[in-house]
Amino acid sequence: MKSDLVAEVERLGGNVADDVWRWLLRNGPHGSDFTWSQTRGNPPGYVGVEHLQRIVAEKAEIDASFPVRASAVVRRALSSTDVNVLRRAIQVAAVIGAERELVQVTALVTHENDLVAMDARSSAFYLRKRLRSARK
Repeated sequence: MKSDLVAEVERLGGNVADDVWRWLLRNGPHGSDFTWSQTRGNPPGYVGVEHLQRIVAEKAEIDASFPVRASAVVRRALSSTDVNVLRRAIQVAAVIGAERELVQVTALVTHENDLVAMDARSSAFYLRKRLRSARK
């Protein structure tokens, strides 16, 4: 992991040796190319947020503690000043978050960085919808 990312994880109180931090920052179908809906640049039917949801479900099947551990990492990462870390956390919050993460994500809809604000709006919409359907 790059030294600036190591420093940011440590600043946030995380552990760079934790496989969830590594997954959040280096792997997964989240990051700068993430999609909230279908786009022309991706294969027909591909939506990044749906792919991310499948990946998280697969990880949870292998390791039942993954969702809880990922939520803890996301909560810390949502306070990052690094735009890339913040965007990844916002994206993952959409599929694993609860009310607590929704509050954090909603606070970012007016972020000074347009990409962060856009991701926050999309994530909040997706997360609200997911939480409503879980209550039914």
